[in-house]
Amino acid sequence: MQRSDNKEIMTKAEYNRWLVKQQNSKMAEETRQDAKNGEGIIKERQRTHTQQGLSRQQAAMGQMKRASESLEAHRQQNLTHGRKVYEEVAQWRVGAKATKEDWAAYGKGIKEKQKATDATAQSVAAGLEKKKSVAANTRTENQEKAAQREQLKKDREKEVAAVAAAVRTQTSDAVIDASKRMFFEQRLKSAQETKTMSAAAAKERTERNTSWNAAQQKRRSKAKTARALAKTSRDNMASEKAAAGATMRAEKQGLKTEHKERMQQEYLSKAAAVKQVIAEKLYNESEATGSPGGGAPKPPSPESRGASGRPDSRNSSDS
Repeated sequence: MQRSDNKEIMTKAEYNRWLVKQQNSKMAEETRQDAKNGEGIIKERQRTHTQQGLSRQQAAMGQMKRASESLEAHRQQNLTHGRKVYEEVAQWRVGAKATKEDWAAYGKGIKEKQKATDATAQSVAAGLEKKKSVAANTRTENQEKAAQREQLKKDREKEVAAVAAAVRTQTSDAVIDASKRMFFEQRLKSAQETKTMSAAAAKERTERNTSWNAAQQKRRSKAKTARALAKTSRDNMASEKAAAGATMRAEKQGLKTEHKERMQQEYLSKAAAVKQVIAEKLYNESEATGSPGGGAPKPPSPESRGASGRPDSRNSSDS
């Protein structure tokens, strides 16, 4: 069926197919966009992974370089120290060799001198006489030392006897009793001082415990008050959260209801548009061919007329 301006009339099925095509096109575009975004994310992840691998490789190379440099510096230090030790040991060896040669020369000189001086019988006889005189002197000295030893022994005995007499005098009954008395008085005085110090320490400990208990009681009271305040704060916070949650749920329910009503209005408006398109199609067909019963055609509704009173010739797809 053609209008007067030679424009095709879109049927309800065509309009529905057009809507489905538009929706499918939109879904395909969204799918392509999601695939593009996913591909970008994968590329970014691969780039990040590659960059991290390169940074780790560079860090490992730098660490290996530092380790090799440190090893080389340690080796050079060991070489320098070893060279110093080797030079010092070499100097010791040279000095020891020189000292050994000096002593060998000195011993050889003494040997030669001994051979030159002790080669005659007169020297041997003079040596024997010297030995005899030294032996006589030694015997005389031994006798003198024996006499001195006896004298020292007697003096020592006298000193021991004097010490024993002094000990007997100092350990008499009167001296022992006086010592015991003095020791008893010292212990009594020490015990009294200890009792006094113990009483003072006990008093101080009691006072310290009393003050500490009072401080602990005060801290305990503060802790209880703080816990009570914290519990009240938690309860208030829970109440506020519950009230906020209830308000949020009510707002969400209102938004859901409003969305549902808006969708219903859109559906009703689309249905009215479809019905208008169908009505225009039926009117155009009846206007062109007349009503099937031979009666007059149904007049168009005022909404379908234009400003001139004639039916609106716009395509339903344009509306």
